[in-house]
Amino acid sequence: MKTSIGTVLLVMALAGCQSSQTTQPGDVGTAQAQRSGFLGDYSQLKPAPDRDGVELYIDRSVDYTRYTKLLLDPIQVLATPAPGQPPPAPDAVARMSANFQQSLQRALAPTYQVVTAPGPDVLRVRIAITNLQTVKPPTGASDFLPIKALYNAGRAAAGTSPRLVEMTAEMEALAPDGRRVVAATATRRGDKTLPQGEQITWTELQSISDYWAGNFRTRLDEMRGSGTTRASASTGE
Repeated sequence: MKTSIGTVLLVMALAGCQSSQTTQPGDVGTAQAQRSGFLGDYSQLKPAPDRDGVELYIDRSVDYTRYTKLLLDPIQVLATPAPGQPPPAPDAVARMSANFQQSLQRALAPTYQVVTAPGPDVLRVRIAITNLQTVKPPTGASDFLPIKALYNAGRAAAGTSPRLVEMTAEMEALAPDGRRVVAATATRRGDKTLPQGEQITWTELQSISDYWAGNFRTRLDEMRGSGTTRASASTGE
């Protein structure tokens, strides 16, 4: 499989994708994740009816059966430096990149091809992981990442789950003409078996990446009418 993921740090699944209609700003309520600004316009998103922690939009007028190729922009990690802490070490970034690239490639193969150039049958995918903070791992703990998930200050202000840790994935897919056809944000709350804590180990990161990548494949299959047998086995749904 060809790949354009040179600097992939994290991958999200298009978790819980169902039909969505345009909503006005503020309609998504207090359950929404904090907005990083990566997607620009969040007004089309609304809570998924079948998955906690997911907001999404799908343009159902699009014929997705034509798309079997994906052009992945370098995936961004938007981490806020903790006071006195440097950015993640380059070797940690490289390891994160390799882990998530492998998860996505395993999930997409062999039906979907990751390509390096646009085309009439190619969806361009933009992804970022947000609500993270760089930290120094605990002394003597070699398995912890140099990042942690942040508490959702917006939910705290609204009086709902004030100590809920949010690690948010933001994604949009663009048609060949540049038009947004899919957008989503997702936290880890869609699968309660996933690690939900503030600090994340490399082992936990692998389980999160495998789950999100499997869900991404699941939703692509559903949008294309390809069924969910393979993906359900991958995600445990």
